[in-house]
Amino acid sequence: MSFEINRGLGKFNSAKDYHAALGLPLGADAAQIRKQYLKIARNLHPDSRSNDESQQLASQILSKLVNPAYQLLTQEKQREEYEVILRLLGQQLVNGQIPLNQSNPAVTAIMTAPDYEATYLLSLETLANQQYENLTASVAITGQISELNLALLWRQHGGSTGSTAVPQPTVTSATPPTPTMPASSPPPTAVSSSKSTQSGTDQYTEQYYRRAEEFFRKNSFQQAIKELRDALKLNPNSSRCHALMGQTYLKQGQITMAKVHFNQALKINPQEGQAVTGMETITKAERRAQQKSKQTIPPKPSSGGLFGSLFKKKDK
Repeated sequence: MSFEINRGLGKFNSAKDYHAALGLPLGADAAQIRKQYLKIARNLHPDSRSNDESQQLASQILSKLVNPAYQLLTQEKQREEYEVILRLLGQQLVNGQIPLNQSNPAVTAIMTAPDYEATYLLSLETLANQQYENLTASVAITGQISELNLALLWRQHGGSTGSTAVPQPTVTSATPPTPTMPASSPPPTAVSSSKSTQSGTDQYTEQYYRRAEEFFRKNSFQQAIKELRDALKLNPNSSRCHALMGQTYLKQGQITMAKVHFNQALKINPQEGQAVTGMETITKAERRAQQKSKQTIPPKPSSGGLFGSLFKKKDK
């Protein structure tokens, strides 16, 4: 099995995309890198695998894909050199020297969305949570993340849908795809009479949402996130699900992801109560932090130094 990333950013960087290998956004800080690495390492530990074949594959993925990415991103000099390469790739993208894969709907969404960073983070989050569940699909999913990274670089370096470097995507069908239920968490079959006029998708989304609410009340935040992800697969435009997802991330101290989901909820419904409250909470916390940082700035030392005042001549 090859562990080279021959799609997206990796295709133009010697089959390497270190952020994609860890399911991390470009620009992730040291704390994010370490946290994500430990999460993946636990998931790939031999004890978490049921048979020898799975254990061997997990060990190979860890040693050939995950560990090299972590080592580079945690070495300051190597990371800086890598960031230079990313900037050069971004410039080549905007100049039309590197094509983007517009057959990937998530790539097209990043290319066209006004709030492209939020769109990028939402798509990345979905893929990163699937990345090392089915190990035989891990490299393919990493390649999809790498395509998102390439699209993000294009936008960050000034790419726009009016650019001649990007051809318009081809529309293959006017019929929207029929939503399918995720296999990991099938919803209950009972449907109340009050929901009888709703579509099947809305009914299932509501059931996922209610289960997520229950997990949230019990402080089972990971379970709540899982239910909400399944709900958003069915209905990405549910402002309630995005708002509750934001509240869940906020409870865990993941402010960036909380903001992403709050903003998405408010984009869909500017009156979404949980999102409004959540953003107010974050704004107040950020203001307090700014005020505190200003108060802790040490006073500027006098030009005479520590003993200057002792030997300063008195004015006559």
